[in-house]
This record gives sequence, C-alpha cells and structure tokens, in this order.
Amino acid sequence: MIERIPGIYEITLYDRINTVNEIRVFLIPGKKGERSLLIDAGFQNDESRRTLLGSLTEAGVSCENLDVFLTHKHHDHTGLARTLMEMGARIFMNPEENRHPYDCLCYTQSEKALEEQTRVLRTVGVTPEKTPRLWEEFMRLNEHLKKPEKSMFFRGGACPCSPIKAGQMFCYGDYRFQAVPLRGHTFGQMGLWDSSRSVLFCADQLIDGIVPIVATAYMNEHLLQMYFQSLDTFEKKYQGCTILPSHNDSFTGTGAVVRKIQEAYRKKLDLIRHIVAFGTRPITIKEAAFKAYGISLLPQADKDSQIIKIKMILTKTFSCLEYLHDTGECSRISRDGILYWGRDFEGGGPC
Repeated sequence: MIERIPGIYEITLYDRINTVNEIRVFLIPGKKGERSLLIDAGFQNDESRRTLLGSLTEAGVSCENLDVFLTHKHHDHTGLARTLMEMGARIFMNPEENRHPYDCLCYTQSEKALEEQTRVLRTVGVTPEKTPRLWEEFMRLNEHLKKPEKSMFFRGGACPCSPIKAGQMFCYGDYRFQAVPLRGHTFGQMGLWDSSRSVLFCADQLIDGIVPIVATAYMNEHLLQMYFQSLDTFEKKYQGCTILPSHNDSFTGTGAVVRKIQEAYRKKLDLIRHIVAFGTRPITIKEAAFKAYGISLLPQADKDSQIIKIKMILTKTFSCLEYLHDTGECSRISRDGILYWGRDFEGGGPC
C-alpha cells in the first residue's frame, strides 16, 4: 500500500490465473469516528483477500466503518465485494450495471443467465446449427466456470448494493467526491471526481498504455458512441486533473492518452467498415469479428482463455458495428434471431 496523493492510498492486487492479472484499488481512510471509502474490491482469490484485509488493518480501517464504491461489475473490480459486505461493509454500485443477466465480462450461474446466453450467442451468429464447434466450446466453458476456484467473472449470486446516482456526493477524509457517469466501457460505469482538488477516479475509462474495451452484446446501447463523447469530456472537463485509473499508473494531462485511444478505435472502425462495404453478402457479427481479428481456427490449447478472447472480440465487433449503424454507414437486419450487417438489404428493412 502506498500513499498515491495525500490521503489516498493505492493497493495493488493480483490474480495469477486469469488474463487480467493486476488491478489498483484505492482507500481513503476517514477521519476519527468517520467512515472510510474503498474504491473497487479487486479479485476473488485468497492472495487478494489477504492483501486487501492487511492493508485495511494497516490503515486502521474496520469493515464496519467501510463503504465500498464499485465502479462497474467486472470481475476484477467486484471480486471481494461479498466478503467485505459479510464483514460489515456497505456496498455501492450503479444499478444499471445489473441491466443484463449475461454480458461481456459478467457471468452468473443461473437459468436466466444461461437462457440469455443462448439468445445473445444466436444474435452474433454462434448457434448449434451454424457453428457447432464454437457453440460446444462456449457450453464447455460454462461447465468449467462452475468450479469454485475459477474467478473469471462476478458470480455466486447478486451482491446487495446501495444505488449510486450521478451527482451523488461521497465525502471521506478531506475529499468531497461527486459520482460521475463514465459510459462506454460498460453501460453503468461510474467514477468519482473532486473538482476542488482536481482528482478523478476513472476506473477503466481512460488508461495510459491500454485501449479500454468497449463491448456489448445488445442492440441500441450506443456504447462506442457514448465512449467517444466521454473522451471529449475528459479533454474539456478533466484535462487538469490527476487521473487515477484502475490499471497502470496515474497521470495528468489527458490529451495524449485520449488521442492514442481515438486513433486505435478509428483504425478498427475503418477495418470493419471495409469488411462490411466490400463483402459479397450480409455477414454476421461472428464472421465480421473473425475477419477483423484474423481468426480462422478454433483454439487447440489453453481453450478457456482463447474462448474468453473470442467472446471479447465478438462483443467489441458488435460495438463497432453498432457505431457504424448509428452513423448511418451500415444497415442491419434480424433473421431467425441472427443479426446480419451490410450496406443494403432486400426482403426487409433494417431493424
């Protein structure tokens, strides 16, 4: 644990198993007799639990006087939320993060989630009839993730959370934070901003050296469009702030980081635009994703991480296609529950 800026302590947690293997959570100890704030809850594993609880003890913070602000519902941010709640902490999260039972990096073991997964996979063109081997790999992964030691996803039942609303104040120590929406990486991601001290916790929205994932499996969420709008806000509103992301180092001056991310997405959009424009027929999201990311074969080794990767590129491609649809550069139509994308369609208008 290190004091990143006065009164704000950074704790680095690790996961030695999964693809995302490091996260930084932040602790703001309260003044004597007051509550403390923890921003995000790290991974659901024994090492992270020991590190986090040890840091709370070192700072003199008890869970009975701890509030936990979950920026969004991905596994690396929520893993120890239930543990902390059971030890007396209060948990806060935007309820919009629970809008879907099955989504990009959120996974719950429930009949509703499995039913939704079937529909979502069909939407992107992964079905038992058309892509049987890929379908079987997704079903195999479902069974594998039932093992209790696997912590790739936030699961084990919903963790009761107090709702967060935009503009809500969170005051701890010498800081007065306002909850700010950070749509894009997820639909309901929230950050914390102290305007007087020019400090912003931005979760996974802006990271120096990483292009944040903007991924969806649902129509009409406009995530990439909202993400670009958010990047504009960073340049206009948060330019002079100390930015504290969940991954990689803190930084000031958002311009260069924003431009790198914008350029990466422009290149991906250009590629997918080309795939759609010069295709000989309307294509599914799965077909566009495999072309855009150069995938021709199903994984032969390390299948779990590779199927997770395929899931990610499917949902990232979906976001790009949705953006091109939003800007009028691409049409879509639903046939038998599968979305097809192209320039023009016969036999039905775009949905």
